[in-house]
Amino acid sequence: MLAALACWAAAGAALAQAEPGAERTAAEAIADGRTAYLRHCARCHQADGRGIDGAYPSLRAAAESWQNRQAPIRSVLAGRRGPADDSGLFDRVMPTHGYLGNDTVADTLSYVQSTWGSSGAPFTAEEVATVRGDLIEHPPAAADPATGPSPLAEMQAGEYVTGEGPAMTVADFERARRLYYGRCTGCHGVLREGTAGNGLTPEAMRARGTEYLQRMIAHGTVTGMPSWTSDQPLDGEDIHRLALFLQHPVPQPPDLDAHQIRESWHQHRPVAERPVAPEHDYRIDRMFVVALHDVGEIALIDGVGRALIARVPVGRAPHRIAASASGRYLYVIGRDGLLSLVDLYSNPPQRVASVRIGYEARTVAASTFPGYADRFVLAGAYWPPQLVMLDGRSLEPLTLESTRSYIAGTSSYHPEPRVSDIVASPHHPEFISQIKETGHVLLFGYEGSRPKLVRDLAAERELRAGSFAADGRHYLTPTDTNAVTVLDTERRAMVARFPAPVFGANAGTGYVDDELGPVWVTSSMVDDRLVVVGTDPAGHPDNAWRVIAEVPAPAAGSLFVASHPASGHLWVDTPLSARTAQSRSIAVYDRQNLEGGHRSLPIAEWSGLTSGDRRVLQPTYSADGSEVWMVVWNQQDQPSAIVVVDDASLEPLHVIRHRDLVTPTRIYSVAELQSGHRPAGDKHAADSSGTGADRQ
Repeated sequence: MLAALACWAAAGAALAQAEPGAERTAAEAIADGRTAYLRHCARCHQADGRGIDGAYPSLRAAAESWQNRQAPIRSVLAGRRGPADDSGLFDRVMPTHGYLGNDTVADTLSYVQSTWGSSGAPFTAEEVATVRGDLIEHPPAAADPATGPSPLAEMQAGEYVTGEGPAMTVADFERARRLYYGRCTGCHGVLREGTAGNGLTPEAMRARGTEYLQRMIAHGTVTGMPSWTSDQPLDGEDIHRLALFLQHPVPQPPDLDAHQIRESWHQHRPVAERPVAPEHDYRIDRMFVVALHDVGEIALIDGVGRALIARVPVGRAPHRIAASASGRYLYVIGRDGLLSLVDLYSNPPQRVASVRIGYEARTVAASTFPGYADRFVLAGAYWPPQLVMLDGRSLEPLTLESTRSYIAGTSSYHPEPRVSDIVASPHHPEFISQIKETGHVLLFGYEGSRPKLVRDLAAERELRAGSFAADGRHYLTPTDTNAVTVLDTERRAMVARFPAPVFGANAGTGYVDDELGPVWVTSSMVDDRLVVVGTDPAGHPDNAWRVIAEVPAPAAGSLFVASHPASGHLWVDTPLSARTAQSRSIAVYDRQNLEGGHRSLPIAEWSGLTSGDRRVLQPTYSADGSEVWMVVWNQQDQPSAIVVVDDASLEPLHVIRHRDLVTPTRIYSVAELQSGHRPAGDKHAADSSGTGADRQ
């Protein structure tokens, strides 16, 4: 543990140097540049900058001719190919080093220039940021739906076509790189080390061979990999390109440092210009918010009049939505790493600030401890693997913490540990962050003038998103190692880890069973059963922190379960089921008699839609628990809908169909988001539906 804390402290110190406002002398910058040069450049260009005849050019001669200062910056960030000079001798690929931070690139070029070149002014991080921004803002022309929502797919990069892998053209490698970043990183990782899916390292892929890889990509696997010829259509040429690409070295993706994050920060409507009270008559606590995946927007629905209020652009593939404790602001994180702040007081509600915290991301949470409403927000990225603390009213970036570390309880270092979940602690002014691949749970405090890491707890590898037990104190997290971990948020300690068949499980929900006492229930993407766990060590010690029941579910392929203290029901969706009858319906259980089976409600049929997939997902309660709202998710070229059902009678109340409901993939009650993790004693919070499940 001490070694892990020392690692975090060292990482924090290094990142603090990169934060805006940190001053260094020119000599210190040159010294840092020399260190970076020896680490990243000397292997090819040699420590003395002379290069290797006929292979890698001398930087001594190159630095003398740096009249256009953008040219060397662009070469470092984007890589290059083709002859390096008129001699035609150095016709090799220079890989991208865009993963290096702006300060590091500037320091390295300044070192090269001052050591072997002219006496020009040192390069600055601002110059590098300008060139990087141009590369990001002007990606290769046509947006291709096949490459998906990841901005990494749009980044210009050097290629790693080598003789170690099968022959392929640079153009085919670039196409495959974009496809991989757009389609594959969620399961296999940006560095191809494996995350939810297997590792795809070049050595292992070459051992498999091109023909095998093509079959695997085309047809998928029984363990969850989709068929890329049917489920997620790719043509045969693209599948062939991917099979070749996987056998070549992994391209280094760009990093995103504190300076770059600050450069991406925009206040579209500054705090001083925002209203002090709602400019409309809608009841914010009765609003619902819907993520419109393919169009990069959220839709706000009036829960009273059941009509669409507004669509708000928030960036590609909105994934997780959080609300400030006051209920005024929504924080929307997209899979593309863009965080948006939406002001619900505005008429109509609008995005008032945005910032990029990574290139891939899944989770965000707002401070809820008394006295800290609207004060802070913490967002977590998949790539780069890091956490970013921001001001809750403006989204001004405050601190950045890398999550790269050693796997809990081992000496194995992991280069890509992703942030799978963040919640606000109900007992302390801090955030609880789950680091998936390394099994660390990080507690970040926001008390005082500077947010900081409070504690690093070793939990279990492959942590997913979790939810609170019925006591509002214990936080349960399923893992992909078939276990559940339990965090006591009051004591700031891991209190239990127990085996459970929860691979692919969702966040779950907590409620009180008349016979078993407080329990936690989860369903699964890959298993057709519900798992029931006892969560009351004081009142029911024999049942505490163990699986006490397994109940048949309608099918595998579940993403969300929901319950509410005013209801006697447990709602379970199965939108990923291969069976149409299950993917288009919802299962409702009597939660005091789960073994009695479920009633299936034909939600897709009630929606009135007659074409498309019509997958039903995410049952979400109204604030008072009387209604359950859920989306009927269709393809972008097909109409979608929201169906409202009476929780008591289980009969349909209303259907919302609107041309602006395009690919709705998530729905939340603003009241639920606002009160989701308050201190114990708030009955609604203690029985929250836990609908923040993290999906790949």
